[in-house]
Amino acid sequence: MPSKPPVRIKPMTITGEIARFASELKYEDLPPEVVNETKRLILDSLGCAVGGLRTEKGAIAVRLARRLGGPSEATIVGTRDKVSTAAASFAAGELINALDYEALLSPPDHATPYVMAAPLAIGEMKKVSGKEFIVAVALAHEVATRIGASLIFGDRFGVKIPEHEGLMSIPTPGYGLCAFGGVAGAGRLLGLSADKIAHAMGIAGYMAPVPMLAKFAFTLPSSMSKYLSAGFLSQAEVTAVLLAEMGYTGDREVLEGEYGFWRAFGCNGWIPESITEGLGKRWYSPYRIFYKTFPCCGAMQNALALFQTIITDNGLQPDEIEEVRAQLNPLAALPLWQTTQIETHIEAQFSVPYVFAVMAHGIEIGPSWQAQETFSDPKIAEFMRKVKVFTHMDGDARERPDVEVLLHRGARRKVHSRSGLALRDKMTDAELIEKFKRNARTILDEERTNRAINCVQRMEDLSDISQLLQ
Repeated sequence: MPSKPPVRIKPMTITGEIARFASELKYEDLPPEVVNETKRLILDSLGCAVGGLRTEKGAIAVRLARRLGGPSEATIVGTRDKVSTAAASFAAGELINALDYEALLSPPDHATPYVMAAPLAIGEMKKVSGKEFIVAVALAHEVATRIGASLIFGDRFGVKIPEHEGLMSIPTPGYGLCAFGGVAGAGRLLGLSADKIAHAMGIAGYMAPVPMLAKFAFTLPSSMSKYLSAGFLSQAEVTAVLLAEMGYTGDREVLEGEYGFWRAFGCNGWIPESITEGLGKRWYSPYRIFYKTFPCCGAMQNALALFQTIITDNGLQPDEIEEVRAQLNPLAALPLWQTTQIETHIEAQFSVPYVFAVMAHGIEIGPSWQAQETFSDPKIAEFMRKVKVFTHMDGDARERPDVEVLLHRGARRKVHSRSGLALRDKMTDAELIEKFKRNARTILDEERTNRAINCVQRMEDLSDISQLLQ
């Protein structure tokens, strides 16, 4: 009898290594600081989702989830309704991102709405413990930031800033890359083997949308899909893991090769070792999280904090201010950041003149900033004309303070200015709790709000995360 040819064992692929890590990671493997930061991130994100119910984008997402319906598997966040996991994940992704108030993870910045919604829906369906959910959320963010760091975008996605020479690079041109993080977290909670998680990653990679962030930034009026619908991608992640569970196959080498995901996503190349080096031993995601103080784009957070300090310290009223000069990063030179035509709450999130006008009028920080009665207020529109926006690309940027407020009281003119960093790297627990309360105020009473906060703070003790969603 002729001997059988030897079995050729292929070396572990990057996709396979992520899948193995996702299937084998245990709660006990997480450093205490990762557990703590993940719980803080969950609290902040659920608060943003509940606050997002007050927006038009969020309300539409809830209506669609109800229309899609399906088996009563998972809760539409902030409601009593249960729908299919796919429908619930769509709503959760859209709601977390609705106010543009969620935390940033660098890279790729807006990761959370794209990687937390699918594990949340699958986790509730499977009635997983709080410890398991913490693992899935930490895992999803770690995979997303490592893949984001591995991609080389080069000048292909460089953005031409109006009236400036050269190109500006952006952290990521799109968020389709986050699909792998969401699948890793959701697949783990569904109980998939490493092989099936790899299949699910392959399925999701072939469904990942093309990068559209630059197009969004240059388009007015703006769209609710923004830089990418977080609901769409989250729903795709749920679909991918459910298909893999049923035996549907995907490309288990989706990240690898000459025609791998990096190339399909429009990158010049990729650095695989950025994904695998120290995976599980050295954690990046908890140390790269920035919590937003204000419900708007991250580019204006620091300058807004400086402006807040000026008007608070000096007790300034809007009619006392003649002009505001704000210096921000180059994103502020793009059309969406410069607009003074605010027709939707999406434009309210990105317009620099608008958010400074809202701050000047003392509107409570939170969902009220994006309420129609706020962005339709003639007083807000009038103040926007006083705001002059400059960027760090301007030739004399180094000579100007970050925020300068010029006052006019009769014939006497006075100038107040502030510069430097006004925000700490991390919000305190007390600040995150206060932010959660402002977001939840119109949906939950004080007792339920406190119970929700308590639930997240002791999440490792929950036997079933449905307790939190209730």
